Amino acid sequence: MLVILAAMAVSAQAPPRTEHFRDEDAFKRGISLFPFEIHDAGYLKVTYDGQRFVQVMAWYTAGDSLLKTRTYEYWPDDLSVKRMLELTPDSIVVRELLFGDELRSRRFIEYVYGVEFVTDFRDRFTEVFYDTAMATVAFKIMSTRGNLIGAIFLDYDSLGYLTNETWFQGEDMRRVREFRYIFHRDSGEQEVIERGREGQVVSHVRIKTNPHQRIPAAGLGVGVEQLLDGSSPSPIGAPSDTAGNQP
Repeated sequence: MLVILAAMAVSAQAPPRTEHFRDEDAFKRGISLFPFEIHDAGYLKVTYDGQRFVQVMAWYTAGDSLLKTRTYEYWPDDLSVKRMLELTPDSIVVRELLFGDELRSRRFIEYVYGVEFVTDFRDRFTEVFYDTAMATVAFKIMSTRGNLIGAIFLDYDSLGYLTNETWFQGEDMRRVREFRYIFHRDSGEQEVIERGREGQVVSHVRIKTNPHQRIPAAGLGVGVEQLLDGSSPSPIGAPSDTAGNQP
C-alpha cells in the first residue's frame, strides 16, 4: 500500500480531486469507475490533494451510506506515509498506524535492543489499538517486512486511569519491562514501580501530587515523565513534600 500511495504522487501541483473505485483491489490496480457505474453497488471514494497524494479513502454502500473512512498524513521530507487512521461513520477510531521515527517505537526499540540497533526508523510502523471507550489499550510495533518487534499492553482501573503497562519483545512475546502505577487517594501520592526483564524491581518511587492529578494514560512511561516535569521522584519510604507540576 505504501508503494502504491507513493507511486501515485507527481511533482507538479494539481487541483484536489476525487476518483471512485468498486473496491480497494480495484484502487490498487488503478481501475476507476465511470460516473454511471458508481451506484451499481458499494463503492470506494478516494480524495487526493494537489500533489496527487491520497488524503481520504471512504467506503460507501450503493445507497451512499458511509461504511468507514481512512485518512492519511505524510512526512514532509520524503512524503512517505506518517499516519493512517481508520474511522467508523461516527468518527470513532478503530485502527491507527504510525510510520517512521515516532516516539513510541523509538522508546521501545532503544530500550529493548539498544540505541544503535536501528539507524533507519522508516522501515517500522506502530499499530495502536483502542477499546470501546477510545482508551489506548495496546501498541504493536512491526517491521514493514511483517516481523513483530514488540508490543505494549495498557490496563486501566474502573475510572479509566492507567494502572499497568507491560512491554513484550519479539515473536515469542518475552516480557521485558513493566510499570505498575498505584494511586493513594487520601494523600494524592502515586507509586510507580518498574520491573525489568527478570521481573526484578528496577525503580520504586513516590510522586507527591494532589488528589485530582493522576498519571495520564500515555503509555511507554511517558506518564511518569509528564508528572515529574523536572522535579525529582522520591525513593519509596521517603516521600517528597513537593507536589509535582500539572502535566
